[in-house]
Amino acid sequence: MSDQQTLDSLALRAKLTKVFGWSFVVLAAFFVAQIGYETFKPDEIVVIAGGEQPSYPIWPIVLTVATALFFVCVLGIMICSLLWVHRAHSNLREQDLDIAYSPGWAVGSYFVPFVNLLVPFRAMRELYNYSHGEIPEHAHSTVEDVSTWWLCYLIGLALSFGLVFKGIVDAATNIVFLTPVWMEFTMMAFSNITLIISVIMLMKVMTAITSAQQSMSYVGSAFE
Repeated sequence: MSDQQTLDSLALRAKLTKVFGWSFVVLAAFFVAQIGYETFKPDEIVVIAGGEQPSYPIWPIVLTVATALFFVCVLGIMICSLLWVHRAHSNLREQDLDIAYSPGWAVGSYFVPFVNLLVPFRAMRELYNYSHGEIPEHAHSTVEDVSTWWLCYLIGLALSFGLVFKGIVDAATNIVFLTPVWMEFTMMAFSNITLIISVIMLMKVMTAITSAQQSMSYVGSAFE
């Protein structure tokens, strides 16, 4: 592909990630509000007259559809953002820049246990700095947006796994974690909020890198 085609491909992948990303933000906020309402709402007393059939509310259908869309958004963010990461790193490699992380490893590191706690962050930071014309000595300088993205991602992911682990233990064993309802909701809400921030920051970082790689000043200097 030509330079323009690679940049167009990068921009398309960033736009697709944004579509899934903003959809994820809306749905995650919806679930926090919905679970909060279900957790703290007053108990309802339902009286059914003799012979009257109970109605079938539409709310369970709405929740089922929202849950399905939520997982589609998560999958969409993963696929589109990783394709974007590969393309963005490939753009640097094709310009003979001496980057520490290859396109394949920048993507593959997300799937290697323990390695995925650090390498994706370092690869993104290097990508950001090189894309903004930094010299090799500053390739791993701190980037606040990248750090915020990764910190929120790790916190949100850790809390989510903790809640899933607790649910599995409670359901599959005789061990029961006695935690107040308000505490479980707080953990769930904080997990969702940190993941929302992480997705927003990821989109911001991707936009900044995409714009930098598309800019004429960058193409004319760092890519030569």
